[in-house]
Amino acid sequence: MRRDWEPEELVGAWTLVGDDWRLVSNKAGPTRLGFALLLKFFELEARFPREPDEVPAVAVAYVAEQVKVAPEEFAKRSTSTCA
Repeated sequence: MRRDWEPEELVGAWTLVGDDWRLVSNKAGPTRLGFALLLKFFELEARFPREPDEVPAVAVAYVAEQVKVAPEEFAKRSTSTCA
């Protein structure tokens, strides 16, 4: 997964749209953020991340803003999520 994203690329690849919102709607807090990030990562890479740091920090911040969860919550919870 690439690390550097131009703003328009970030919006195009990491914005939750349509059914994405339906899929994350029944989740809350860190679970909501983690699920949204895994969903978008899978769309881009056709696999799940092996390590939490595979998800670009800029993408974590961008998706966290969308789902209204602090980006730090992904780092706290992702150790068991991305194993």
